[in-house]
Amino acid sequence: MPTHYRTGTETIEIAARRHFFAAAPDAFGCCIMDLPGTPATLLSVLAMPSPTMNRVLGLPGDAPLSAAALAQIRQVFRERGIPHFWLHAWNTPDSSVLHESLLALGCQRKGAWAKFERGLEDLPALAAEFPYSLRLARADEYGVAGQILADSFSMPLLVPWMEGLAGRPEWQVFFACDDEGTPVATGTLLIDGKDAWLGMGGTLQVAQRRGCQQAMLALRLAAAKAAGCVMVSVEAEAPEPGQAGSSAKNILRAGFRQIGTRQNYLCQS
Repeated sequence: MPTHYRTGTETIEIAARRHFFAAAPDAFGCCIMDLPGTPATLLSVLAMPSPTMNRVLGLPGDAPLSAAALAQIRQVFRERGIPHFWLHAWNTPDSSVLHESLLALGCQRKGAWAKFERGLEDLPALAAEFPYSLRLARADEYGVAGQILADSFSMPLLVPWMEGLAGRPEWQVFFACDDEGTPVATGTLLIDGKDAWLGMGGTLQVAQRRGCQQAMLALRLAAAKAAGCVMVSVEAEAPEPGQAGSSAKNILRAGFRQIGTRQNYLCQS
């Protein structure tokens, strides 16, 4: 990825993770570290041992991962008690060397993530028939956003984690609310200079398939433009062949372009 690798969408993603980890309760055991001798970054959360929260991104595609480097990575996760983790590799021709080395070292392909970016010269319009009202969440409501995310993804620890974003000016949290003013969907925006990142979006079951996440995208893009940003990045799980991939479709519908796909490799510590 000549123009985007570690300079655009991946850089803002890492920045977002740094900001998010800084807001986590100490008991969660969050760790983010740059790996010596490489441009890669290791992410780990003791309280959430799934590979989604324990992974390495930013490995250079034009160089193989050595057995010694993988041993070093494994040692970090093993000492933290994390049994499995992901290594990421971009699915591009110039990353074939990295892919080959990961397979040779015994790592297994386990899905992929699509990366998207968008300028803010124009903005998507909110659907006229959208049935909910939209607003910015107050800082004392961030736990409500966390509860929506917890209910959406069965991750209860997101409640105190989202509460930790309160008072951090780089974060904005938004709601879609029903007629009684009760939040039924949420989405989060990180502002990092001229760049922005979208994440932590979820919708309660009662409001699904009614355009909430499309509205959340439009609302956050407008907020990013108002904050002076020029580029917004987001990622979504890449659909398997034959699957619908509703998140990716919503993102593309909002005017993003897919700039690449990042393969997940599952490794044992």
